[in-house]
Amino acid sequence: MINLIRWLKPYAVYLFIILIIAVLIVSSLPSVPTLKIKTAHSSIRLDYLIHFCEYGALTFLALLWRAEKDFSINLRKFLIITALLMLFAIADEFHQKLIPGRTFNLKDIASNLLGIIASLVFCIYVFRIINKKSGFTG
Repeated sequence: MINLIRWLKPYAVYLFIILIIAVLIVSSLPSVPTLKIKTAHSSIRLDYLIHFCEYGALTFLALLWRAEKDFSINLRKFLIITALLMLFAIADEFHQKLIPGRTFNLKDIASNLLGIIASLVFCIYVFRIINKKSGFTG
């Protein structure tokens, strides 16, 4: 996995931009069907998982893009990226109020923010491992 992340680093900016555009396009589509898994007693909405994964991926790509060659990232940059992603996650949901057939959903925002937080924790952990294995100090 470490080699994959190292290989991915030069492409992170392009993948980040593509994913941002994809999120904006899908958020602007009217009447996107809600995916559900039906169980014997209820149904489970998959869109919350999708929100979690898309914002987790955005966070991972943003941090990978802005990290130094040794996979370190200073606190100021880390906090700015986090704040901007959280702002985008919230603004994206408000934007959907303007689209016919779409609604504002606090659970979507919660899923977005949880995806961001989970990815932040993942990146801190993995970037430190990569940094140590590479022989960098700090």
